[in-house]
Amino acid sequence: MKIYNVIRKNNYYDSVTLMLISKKLRQVVEGLDDVSVMMGTPANHGILQDANLLGEEGREAGPNDLIMAFRAPENVDMDAIVKQIDEQIAKKNVSGQKTKELEIRSTLEAYKSNPEINLALVSVPGEYAAIEAERALQHGKNVFLFSDNVSIEEEAALKALATQKQLLVMGPDCGTAIINGVGVGFANKVCSGPVGLISASGTGLQEVTCLLDGMGIGVSQAIGTGGRDLKEIIGAATMLQTLDMMFEDEQIQVIVLISKPPAQSVVDKVIAKLRLTNKPVVLCFIGATVEQVPDNVTVANGLEDAAIKTAELCKQKITLLVHEKEKQAWAQEMQKHFASAQRYVRALYTGGTLCYEALLLLGEHFPALYSNLAHGEYATQEVVVQGHHTAIDLGDDHFTMGRPHPMIDGSLRDEYILEVAKDPETAVLLIDVVIGYGAAADPAGELIPVLTEAREIARKNGGTLAVVAYVCGTVLDAQGKANQIAKLQQAGALVTDTNAQAVRVARQIADGRKQ
Repeated sequence: MKIYNVIRKNNYYDSVTLMLISKKLRQVVEGLDDVSVMMGTPANHGILQDANLLGEEGREAGPNDLIMAFRAPENVDMDAIVKQIDEQIAKKNVSGQKTKELEIRSTLEAYKSNPEINLALVSVPGEYAAIEAERALQHGKNVFLFSDNVSIEEEAALKALATQKQLLVMGPDCGTAIINGVGVGFANKVCSGPVGLISASGTGLQEVTCLLDGMGIGVSQAIGTGGRDLKEIIGAATMLQTLDMMFEDEQIQVIVLISKPPAQSVVDKVIAKLRLTNKPVVLCFIGATVEQVPDNVTVANGLEDAAIKTAELCKQKITLLVHEKEKQAWAQEMQKHFASAQRYVRALYTGGTLCYEALLLLGEHFPALYSNLAHGEYATQEVVVQGHHTAIDLGDDHFTMGRPHPMIDGSLRDEYILEVAKDPETAVLLIDVVIGYGAAADPAGELIPVLTEAREIARKNGGTLAVVAYVCGTVLDAQGKANQIAKLQQAGALVTDTNAQAVRVARQIADGRKQ
């Protein structure tokens, strides 16, 4: 296989579009391997170099040039491949080509052309993202900063400027928001209602909004802050600003806060702010111990618990977990069909916070749990560690470097699913399927053949593979939650009501396999 770089000069695309182009090229252009599509920034040159995909043409590409890097046989018909590549790029340009907005060539022109625009979505390489975000703030625009690789010092400066101008910076590396009913980034279509959410976690925000929607509880606003907002240097700047807004918003009757464990000084700031309102608040700092909260604050132990406690405050009937006993019975039945060596859980997640929650819940029973989200001796990037359980976030930078996020393109996870199925010690495959805006059109459908093959591998080895899956989404999402569940069930998976329930089922099976 030979390395090829196809360059399109002065052809800029945002990171989400590049992910979609990359996935499409893998699907429709035969003979390509290790496809990576990105802009020719110095940082991306380094990524391609590390992946051994950077050729001489790519080295000459500049920040505004598109690089399509891949491996293909030396005798491949490159003219035909280039023609197919250009066809795929052209398809990305066709949608909405008659709209006036596509004639605008810069953000400054956009701001001047429509002064009513009050939100800028920034999705450019990290080295330029802070500049674009600051420009938007200077022009009076709130910022949804999807880009990553923005330094924490730049984030602090941007959020200080936003506070001064009474604007919001959601991000950097902010994946999810729902603003006035409109999903931004990776979000789900939910009904409108009385709950306002603020979250430093993208899939954590998706999980809770989807669970609430499933119980008939609507969302007014769901604001992502970026994953570092509750670090000490940032001081929960966006969360505190948004709380002030939600205190004043009469439509919001219940507030939900979501984050991985913050710095203690930041917890103290947030608690002090919550003392300034009488509105009920659900506080979900996953894995953290929060004490001495005001009477209006209810502390939730995880995402599932946050949804349940919010439903209680909304005086809504709680319909989650009604099938818990059926899931437990399934787990008990599965234990009868394993080969003697099968006893470990292999979790392969696309949602980082869902994986983190799984790590905590599994870790309560199995302390020696290996994960790329763990620290110290149990930190690993390997999906299989002999003699141990593993929980891997495949959305981590290690796995997405030069590739689409697994919520967009699940091909990398497919490879790992077969790898864990071939391991004679694997008893449970634990996975999530995240649907909604930005996600793959049919992730469960794409999983059917690989799950079928994985279960057949286990059968030939004299055992079985227990596939436990959770679908994070709603009936309103384009992919259709019920449709996705049915396809996973077709492939022999048990589909649970929440991520935490999926982990409990997997944990029950592993407990039963202890020797």
